[in-house]
Amino acid sequence: MDTLTPLRRPVRQQGFVLVLALVILVIITLSAVAMITSLRGGISASGNIAFRQAATRAADVAVDSAFQWVQTQMAVASGLNSDIAAAATPRYYATLSGADAGCKKDGATGSFTPQQYRFSDTVTGSDGFPCAAKVAGKPAGYDLYYVVHRMASTAGSACPTAGCMAPPITAASSSSAGCSMDPTSASFCGATTTTNSLVYYRITIKVVGPRQNNRYIQAFVY
Repeated sequence: MDTLTPLRRPVRQQGFVLVLALVILVIITLSAVAMITSLRGGISASGNIAFRQAATRAADVAVDSAFQWVQTQMAVASGLNSDIAAAATPRYYATLSGADAGCKKDGATGSFTPQQYRFSDTVTGSDGFPCAAKVAGKPAGYDLYYVVHRMASTAGSACPTAGCMAPPITAASSSSAGCSMDPTSASFCGATTTTNSLVYYRITIKVVGPRQNNRYIQAFVY
């Protein structure tokens, strides 16, 4: 005699596993987004550091060019006592805050700041001459512009009358054997008789790099 086997009703799904899987998926997604954001920030920071280092190295070319020009002008009597502006010549200011009104974004004379100054060999000042010198033979991918300032309070006169800033070097009236005239030397004589005639000159460089990244660098020479 055949017996009838009762049919089992399927167990109703509670959905707990599905909910747990969705929660885990959301957590994984949020973790991935956070990781990508962190990586982008790290890559951006690394790129900025690399650009700053490359811009600093590129600026050395402009510093050398400006220093050579300053040395040439030093050989001319009173060659650096007044502002210099001419075609194919670096823009030079005989005071530390000098700035042509036409070369500033706010249109005001003086009060030089790199951010307010128009570093360009095509933009001209109120005198009709370029606001900055552009370096020839620049590194590939970079444009270098610079201006030179004498670290003095007034123009039109020689130092020290113009109130110039100078290195703290002194010349000894007499020195013994083994003394050095270099103030950085361990055997510097240290006499304080007569101050030297050297003057500080500030070179301000704008480096325009790839993707229009800009950086300002200043160097002091004497």
